[in-house]
Amino acid sequence: MADPDLKKWTTNSSKYVLNDRWFKLRADSYTTPDGHVIDPYYILEFPDWANCFVIDDNMDVIMVNHYRPGADTYIPELVSGELEAKDGSPEDGMKRELQEEIGYVGGKIFQTGVSYPNPGRQDNKVFSFIAFGGSCSQKQQLEAGEDLQIMKMPFRDFMAMIEQKDLDVIYQSMHLASIFLALNFIKNSDLPELQKLNVQ
Repeated sequence: MADPDLKKWTTNSSKYVLNDRWFKLRADSYTTPDGHVIDPYYILEFPDWANCFVIDDNMDVIMVNHYRPGADTYIPELVSGELEAKDGSPEDGMKRELQEEIGYVGGKIFQTGVSYPNPGRQDNKVFSFIAFGGSCSQKQQLEAGEDLQIMKMPFRDFMAMIEQKDLDVIYQSMHLASIFLALNFIKNSDLPELQKLNVQ
């Protein structure tokens, strides 16, 4: 929780260096509480994001193997996506992404947390969810150029995969945060469907 007595930086000016549908870069000028001027200070504007840890009606974990050009490789990830203006809430946006990426419908969904991906340079939030009890019974609705494969595995195999020290498998950090929030939710849940997973 932020201390209300802590002083924030003062914004002197702000201008876009780049502003298009994919990427917004701002150059701001700030004065710190002790009088130092920082100019320019660059801020990346991104839409809010949502990640979901998915367990289907067979208690299998569902992830996606997603090609990421920044790393030039496929990375195991949670179902995820940016929230859109048409989404009524982060949960609505997450349900939309579940249907689009893996055809997942039904079941229950709970928000497990909210975090900042990189508040020193980015202005967005990441909403984390867990979904369980549904199934991938609908057709995928992938965007043009989207390249991913559905990964399905027993929960114990997922735990073995995520706990291994193999540096050839490097995960996306925001997804790791959402995974641990989901595991914490499972550990503390009194829902019968989740208690059988026996997360210690």
